[in-house]
Parts: sequence; C-alpha cells; structure tokens
Amino acid sequence: MQVKSLLSAALVSALVLTACNSTKQAGTTPAITYSGKVKTIIDENCANTCHNAARPAAGIDLTTYEKVKDQALNGKLIPAIQHAEGADPMPKKAAQLDDATIKVIVDWAASGALQ
Repeated sequence: MQVKSLLSAALVSALVLTACNSTKQAGTTPAITYSGKVKTIIDENCANTCHNAARPAAGIDLTTYEKVKDQALNGKLIPAIQHAEGADPMPKKAAQLDDATIKVIVDWAASGALQ
C-alpha cells in the first residue's frame, strides 16, 4: 500500500513539475522591442546611410522609434526589406538583409511594434 502511495505521489509531483516548467518556458520568451533589437538593425542598415533626417531617401526618415513604427505598420518597411514583388527593395546598394534579421523586424511589427 505504501509503495502505491509513493508511486502516486511521485507521479503527481512529476506532472506538476512538468506543467510548471512548460508554463515557465512558454512565458519566458522576451518580446522583441525597438530599443532592444530593432533600433540597432535600422541604424546600421537604414538610418545611418540613406534614411536619416539630413538625407531622407524617398522622403523616409528612420531615425526615431515613431518613424520606424509608422513605416512598419503602414506596410511599407516589411515588403521593402523582404524584397517583395512590387516593393522598392532595401537596402539599396547593399545585399538583402539575412533571413534572421528580417524575421526580427517582421516579428517586432507583428507583435505590435513595441518600443
């Protein structure tokens, strides 16, 4: 009888720990933010070269969070960096951003373009 109780207690404990770990792991993925990742990507590939206040190529200035957020949410930034058909591919005069970098920006915009 004691063995059965010990096995039952062990099984319940294992299930609780598994559930807690699954919840903990699911909740630990940090949100992508502009200040955490996106700003560096934009500064290095866009704002410091062509899309700055002094020289806003095509009238697009990407030097602030609000301006990048507007371009991401109005549907212009993502197609440009993805080199989508019908979009003006960016960056100009440089290789397309790698898939992982594009994914950061896509995920950031899809999650609400957090600052």
